[in-house]
Amino acid sequence: MEDLDRTILHDEHLLLSAHFAEASDGRQAPLRYVGIDDQHAFDEGVALVDLSGMGSRLISGEVAPSLMRTVFAGHDLTIGDTWPQVALTGDGSIAGLALVARTGDGEYAFWELTGRGDILTAWVAFVAGIEQRGIRPFAGTEIEDASTALVPLLLWGPQATAVLRDYTGTQDLPERGTIRNLMLDRIACLVGTAPLDDHPCYLVLVPPQAARILWRSFLSFQVVMPVGMEGLINRVTKLYPFMAVSLEGDGRLLAPRKQLIDAGVMRIEQDFIGARGLGGAQ
Repeated sequence: MEDLDRTILHDEHLLLSAHFAEASDGRQAPLRYVGIDDQHAFDEGVALVDLSGMGSRLISGEVAPSLMRTVFAGHDLTIGDTWPQVALTGDGSIAGLALVARTGDGEYAFWELTGRGDILTAWVAFVAGIEQRGIRPFAGTEIEDASTALVPLLLWGPQATAVLRDYTGTQDLPERGTIRNLMLDRIACLVGTAPLDDHPCYLVLVPPQAARILWRSFLSFQVVMPVGMEGLINRVTKLYPFMAVSLEGDGRLLAPRKQLIDAGVMRIEQDFIGARGLGGAQ
């Protein structure tokens, strides 16, 4: 029986002397690991991050594309695309920053990257259930925990491509901002290239029954080091500083429209929730 307050890889994190904290979905997730230099992992080797518990959701249904375009402010995704995007609430404040992937015609997944997964997933669920004059525009949309279907692992660092190529052989790795099916040591996985910074960053979605095998296999490389939520959040907020600073002093996260567009997490069109709340801010 599944332990609802632990991630699938919980015992693996215990073996690595991880310190735990409650993740955004209420499960215990690794905060940091004893003896690991997170910055060295990201800048010199490969950081291996278990994203389970960090607000992983699968959105599916006939009107899922309309829901995702309404909630997330980034550019439209075609099937096989993956890209970081912000979601805004009605007043223009930031609900979260997520890596969003379109995995099918009416299927998407997202992984919140800054520890605000509880806020973001609650906001997506709220919008999906909106009813106006007896009409629910997003009726029939299903929202599920994505990490129970495929365990999300990040491989992020200058040597990530070399590590992954050790598994893929002659298979082509996904291009920047795309996701594709790959066999990793005979394990069928979805692998995406997450365009977060200049270092290679791969999102590897692993079947739950193979997650421990592949986790240990990745760590068999000397250059691969486990990094917890703390290291990931520090890294992402360094790249996207507007996710770390409250401009209002009331807990809300706000950023100028131009800064979000320049960061590549918002489209120019103003057809998403929160666009009016941003006003004319530059």
